[in-house]
Amino acid sequence: MRKDKLFKKVTAIMLAAAMVMSAAGCGNKNSAEAGGEAQPAGTESTAGGKESASAEAGDIDTSEPYTITWAYIGATYQDTDLVEAEMNKILQPEFNCTIDIIGFSWGEYTQKLNLMLSGDEPLDMVPVIYGNGASYLNNGQIIDMKELIDKYGKHMKEVVGEDTLYVCNVGGKIYGVPVFKEYSVDAAVMLRKDLLEEAGFTAEDIHSIDDLGPVYEKVKENHPEMVMLAGRKGETPAVAATWCDSLSDGFGVIMPDDEEGKVVNYYETEQFKHNAEVIYEYAKKGYISKDCATMNDGKKPQVKAGTAFSYFTPTKPGVDLQDSLDTGYEMVYAPLTDTFRATSQMAWIGWGIGKNCKYPERVMQVLDYMYGSPELMNLFNWGIEGKHYVFADEEKGIITYPEGVNVQNKTYGLNMGYEMPNQTIAYVWEGNEPSIWEEYRKFNSADPLISTGFIFDNSNVLTEISALTNVRDKYIDAIGSGAVDPAEAIPEMNEALKKAGLDKVIQEKQAQLDAFIAAK
Repeated sequence: MRKDKLFKKVTAIMLAAAMVMSAAGCGNKNSAEAGGEAQPAGTESTAGGKESASAEAGDIDTSEPYTITWAYIGATYQDTDLVEAEMNKILQPEFNCTIDIIGFSWGEYTQKLNLMLSGDEPLDMVPVIYGNGASYLNNGQIIDMKELIDKYGKHMKEVVGEDTLYVCNVGGKIYGVPVFKEYSVDAAVMLRKDLLEEAGFTAEDIHSIDDLGPVYEKVKENHPEMVMLAGRKGETPAVAATWCDSLSDGFGVIMPDDEEGKVVNYYETEQFKHNAEVIYEYAKKGYISKDCATMNDGKKPQVKAGTAFSYFTPTKPGVDLQDSLDTGYEMVYAPLTDTFRATSQMAWIGWGIGKNCKYPERVMQVLDYMYGSPELMNLFNWGIEGKHYVFADEEKGIITYPEGVNVQNKTYGLNMGYEMPNQTIAYVWEGNEPSIWEEYRKFNSADPLISTGFIFDNSNVLTEISALTNVRDKYIDAIGSGAVDPAEAIPEMNEALKKAGLDKVIQEKQAQLDAFIAAK
């Protein structure tokens, strides 16, 4: 069974990593600021991968069969092996390669990916979340992909566009290939529509974090057993949504209204202080779980389980349908900020290649093929036709669940187009319009910030970043979940951040950003 296979693999990695760390006398801790949990669905577009895959092989020796270990972040399903087998029917004849898919939950991926990348275990395709790329690259855990993209990136260049393709760039080195997704961002609250309407409100009644108070009061009155605002460790409510350009790690940011490019400490801004104060008040009223700062369950699974009413999230076209499919309840959202185009979204996930990959060129060819293969995109994201989905409208490429299958009992169906290389060539889930990708392109045309496209190279301040991460980890979940009084905790955290080297990091980041702006 896949779960047993994964357990054995991760156990072996952890033992190996423990031996390495013991011998070295120290270990690494990487910073991660994932912008939230997942997003979309799919449809059709261009590029057919098959016609060019063999032609582009060139002088690469493909005589040895090779299994590509491909990790992703998200839920795992019992039929993953069946889907793998169908994908391998395409990949094996074309590349003499097969694929071994491994899923890590959002609560565990940082630790487990880091263990795999630190040891000797093969990990070929690595989902690199924005904020982790510089650390992975500077630690030698993933390889520079620039030459591979230049040589083999035919389909990805067509899909993503060369202006975005190289955005996962640290000091001229490329740590990953971005996917086609939303490149603009805002902050919003996602809510169960039935409970919202039962309380006498609509999404149009909510325009700010403060407007949620009367809504939560009424819904809590109707459902005292429920949490009003879901969160989890590492993504607590006060820090769960995007209110600024985090400039890779959040230690020095650009605020959306900044036109000069001044890097500031977000944790000293009025926006952060206000969010923390409101969340503190909500927590005192019982709107937020007392275990929020330590729990690993994702926000959407909490809604799916019937224990939570809402959560903060970035939006995009079709996000309400996507989250309805993931939770099993009809969801609606209310924007809390304006929309802007941000590096954090353009580079939110990049597909990198691990340092232990035996055949980087072969793996790169398969990745590029994925960007042009509707068959592989549909298999990876939706599963097997007739078993995991059926056509609601075959002519328009619209799919739905087979009879008797739903979000609660499905045995496969990632619904993670935002993580797929090219979701635009996969089918569209029922409820979305076939024109959804045009809506994405319009959404992606939001005004950029002055910092859009900039990724911080932290190689000169790695010691400070590690110390700052430890400080933030000590305070942020307690502040973000309303477990402590922000009037006391925020100044204490900021004092500790400054002692850990925050000013040095901001100075280094400002210099790099100034050079980036000057070179535009």
